[in-house]
Amino acid sequence: MRAKLVTLGLVLASATAIGAVRGTLAGINQHVKEESDVYVLPPPDQVVTLSLGYRSALMDLLWAHVLVSQGLHTFERRRFENLSLFLDSINELDPTFREPYLNADALYTFQGFEPSHAEVLKAREVMERGTRELPYDGQIWLSLGEFVAFIGPGTYLTDEAEAQQWRIDGARILARAAELGGENANITWHTLGAAGIFHRAGERDAEIRLRLRALAVTDDPELQERLRRELGKLLSEEQKDISINLDRKLVDLWQRDLPIVPRGMMLVLGPPVEPARCAGPGHERDPACAFTWRDWAERHAPKRSE
Repeated sequence: MRAKLVTLGLVLASATAIGAVRGTLAGINQHVKEESDVYVLPPPDQVVTLSLGYRSALMDLLWAHVLVSQGLHTFERRRFENLSLFLDSINELDPTFREPYLNADALYTFQGFEPSHAEVLKAREVMERGTRELPYDGQIWLSLGEFVAFIGPGTYLTDEAEAQQWRIDGARILARAAELGGENANITWHTLGAAGIFHRAGERDAEIRLRLRALAVTDDPELQERLRRELGKLLSEEQKDISINLDRKLVDLWQRDLPIVPRGMMLVLGPPVEPARCAGPGHERDPACAFTWRDWAERHAPKRSE
């Protein structure tokens, strides 16, 4: 009975002590807010050593932390101060992990407040690294091009000269994305906005090249019709005839040689060459002996004297 009474007394004393300080602590807790973050990892190149060979596992952990922390910072309306350090470490751990490159612009700009100029530049830097690490990923080129050509200049850049340079750079990036679109017509459709930038900047040749390259790689009939219609307004009658003739010959060659592969794959493989026919000199103008599509197009084009 004595032990029970002692226990009951301790419980009552504890409850009384908690009740006495609870109100004060609750008031303090309401006024205390986290204002800054602490970054405990070493520089990105040393994070690779810290992973002890488990680079992908550590990268997954850091990426999950970034996504969760981004949401918490946005909810609390606090700047994610260490975002660049985390992204640099993630990219260093696995340079071919594409998600940070695709989402860098959103991570930097959608934080509940206006991003700084340095953050806008950093977002572009991270996405440009993605084009170097994954140079044939059309989606990464498209995301970078849209950010540089439209989102950055239209929303976050205040210097008009800088914004105009970004638009031109973005249009060139989108032109590259159009080349890599291939079977993904959605990528090619999105890149057509770059033609308008080239048009407003007076770069007519760049506009024509963009539409010609997009026409060469896409299999979408609706997109092909639109590109031909727009090229018809830009090209002279002679240029239009040459372009239509080359496109028709390319389709005929594709259907005759490798109809089972997509058009984009055919362009990667290059024109077919007959070794026996092309042996020895005297085949400099023979289209069947062209080793590149550029050479093939030049050999099919009419001579200047004609």
